[in-house]
Amino acid sequence: MARMPGATWRPVPNFRKDGQTEVRGLVVHIMDGSLAGTDSWFRNPVSEASSHWGTGRTGQLYQWVDTKDRAWAQGNGNASWLSSENEGRGGQALTEAQIDRNAEIFAWVHQTYDNVPLRRATGPNDRGLGWHGMGGKAWGNHPDCPGTKIVAQLDEIVKRAAAIVGKKPAPGGGTPSTGTGATTPARYQVTINGLKYGYGATGAHITKLGQALVKKGFGKHYKSGPGPEWSDADTRNYADYQKSLGHTGKAADGVPGEASLKKLLGSLPAQAPATPRYEPFPGAAFFSPGRRSPIIAAMGRRLVAVGCSAYAVGPGDHWTNADRASYRRWQQKLRYSGTAADGIPGKKSWDALKVPKQL
Repeated sequence: MARMPGATWRPVPNFRKDGQTEVRGLVVHIMDGSLAGTDSWFRNPVSEASSHWGTGRTGQLYQWVDTKDRAWAQGNGNASWLSSENEGRGGQALTEAQIDRNAEIFAWVHQTYDNVPLRRATGPNDRGLGWHGMGGKAWGNHPDCPGTKIVAQLDEIVKRAAAIVGKKPAPGGGTPSTGTGATTPARYQVTINGLKYGYGATGAHITKLGQALVKKGFGKHYKSGPGPEWSDADTRNYADYQKSLGHTGKAADGVPGEASLKKLLGSLPAQAPATPRYEPFPGAAFFSPGRRSPIIAAMGRRLVAVGCSAYAVGPGDHWTNADRASYRRWQQKLRYSGTAADGIPGKKSWDALKVPKQL
């Protein structure tokens, strides 16, 4: 078995056992969604998707698939390349924490597999650090994954990986070519019956639309999700659906029109009632050993954001001693002391933390 020390082991069912025929290097991806959403998607057999590793924008590091097994991340490249999915949306760059996590992964891959050089790869037949789009149609035809900003960060990942292992980057690698001839998906929004659709639109209605696309067989572009935030994958899937209706040109650009949306869903969703912006206090008993919830992961990310992290790895979605130690720092920041700073959330400190609402 080959599991990376320091990564949180979160095995998923989507992989081919003992299917890794060789390791040419590591391929960097963008999730086009959240770490929690991708983790859930990889546990759904219908998705037929997975990755060896995943990083969160605040520094979480998951390993989903053992490197002796084949993850389902990049089509024909799965058998010979390992994969790293990264939380974020199309067009975003990796955070500093994500650059560090990918450097740690790449350094470990280099040390574990002697034939993987510390350099950027230029294509599927090369070796080193690659990116999803370099594989073209054979790798699923994802020219925008992970995007030009992240491709430009590959050299920095190689540099930091080399520093970790105490070596200089290997020569070669060339300049990555991101010109694939593909056009960027439509990135505008429309409002239908009071609800927004198109790139960046958010809500439960986006999730339901994506689920309807998957049900009708138009979900091949999802790598995580669907929803609740509209991504390029939603646009591409909706465009496929529009084309199936006989639409062409702008009428098939992947942004819904009223008629096609009604045909997909049966009726047009109405403006949804407002939902709370922050998670309500779930009660002190919620925070107990063994508890697992996206709310805990969201709490951990807020604790990191306000400078109260005691995490060595994570945060994750299960309650740990690191969560309690981090929350204790938050209570102390609020000037609590004694038993009031025991690391178990109370309503007043929880409301002050403002944990984002989890859909």
